[in-house]
Amino acid sequence: MKQAFSYTGRDNLDAMSYALNYNNYIYSWLSKNLKRDDSVLDFGSGHGEFFNRFQDDNFSAVAIEPDLSMHQFYKNKTIYQSIDKVERRFDLIYSVNVLEHVQDDEAIVKIFKDYLVDQESVVKIFVPARQELFSAMDRKVGHYRRYSKSQLEKLFIDNGYKVKTCRYFDSLGYFAAFIYKFVNKSGDINKHGVKIFDKYIFPMNFISDKIFCRFFGKNIMLEASRK
Repeated sequence: MKQAFSYTGRDNLDAMSYALNYNNYIYSWLSKNLKRDDSVLDFGSGHGEFFNRFQDDNFSAVAIEPDLSMHQFYKNKTIYQSIDKVERRFDLIYSVNVLEHVQDDEAIVKIFKDYLVDQESVVKIFVPARQELFSAMDRKVGHYRRYSKSQLEKLFIDNGYKVKTCRYFDSLGYFAAFIYKFVNKSGDINKHGVKIFDKYIFPMNFISDKIFCRFFGKNIMLEASRK
């Protein structure tokens, strides 16, 4: 029998679907350097923001999503509730805003290695950054932590990976999140605010990130391969 599971803060997840530029940038990073016949595993697919894009681009993609209510959003039903049901390996495993929800994140990182095709295969991880930004929003959606760059790198290196790149992302979002922490006690994300930030502020990150993302950002993007 499948275990019942549902997200806390589902409304916040829905609101982030309005961040078109933001999500486009993440997908371009996830899909970069993939070959047409590469296989892809999305660990923690949510409502399929990126999984559906890989399907649309005709990649062989599989999703892991424990919340059954999310499955209705997927165009292709190649989906499992748990990774231990999957019996194949992948050229790319990615996870976007998931590890922070897992108490034992080290166990997940170890498992990923068993599902990579070879040493050329990669894991790409996108997580919230900087514990000083931890707010009511993080508590509402069930985050255990926000990561520092050194913390995330160590998590992968200590578990048998070679980190190819690891960098902070969305430096302007860092300042927005810092202000949000003190002015919004409900933890809610407003879709109208998301649209405004995405349209007018996020594009300026391409300049600000060149200056600030060596030091901080709202998120971290990591790419690693098996040693």
